[in-house]
Amino acid sequence: MRSPVLYIKNMLGIAARKIRFGSRFSAGAIQTFDHLHTEIYGNGSIKMGSYNQNRGNLYLVAQNGTLEIGNHCFFNTGCCLTALESIKIGDNCKFGNNLVVVDHDHNYKKIGDAEFISSKIVIGNNVWVGANVTILRGTTIGDDCVIGAGCVIKGNIEPKSKIVQKR
Repeated sequence: MRSPVLYIKNMLGIAARKIRFGSRFSAGAIQTFDHLHTEIYGNGSIKMGSYNQNRGNLYLVAQNGTLEIGNHCFFNTGCCLTALESIKIGDNCKFGNNLVVVDHDHNYKKIGDAEFISSKIVIGNNVWVGANVTILRGTTIGDDCVIGAGCVIKGNIEPKSKIVQKR
């Protein structure tokens, strides 16, 4: 933990979110966040385990979807996770700068309707994701995987895999 002042600031921030969002927001013990931004719409919910931290500007958005983060996860600066259906992250995961995780995309066949197509994302335990990675709808990343910087991930990644974007 960085300082008692930051700890108190984080606990007050968590308490304020629990008051604002009620049962749609929950967080375990000892969260260390620097500029956590949360948005919950409709039936959305955000659930965070214990001992999570970020370095700066973490955006968590649940728009009628569920966003679950396990224990002991770290998010570097500028990460954004948006759930219209479901995003679930396991324990002990590390995420590099500028991560984007979205469980939906636009229905390009009906551009004027602004419809979305969504499918769940599951990220296992002990996953390390490098900087500038985008994880798209319908993705499952198994336990103990490493995703290299700059990758765009969609589909099933087997446990213990190492993925590098070829340039």
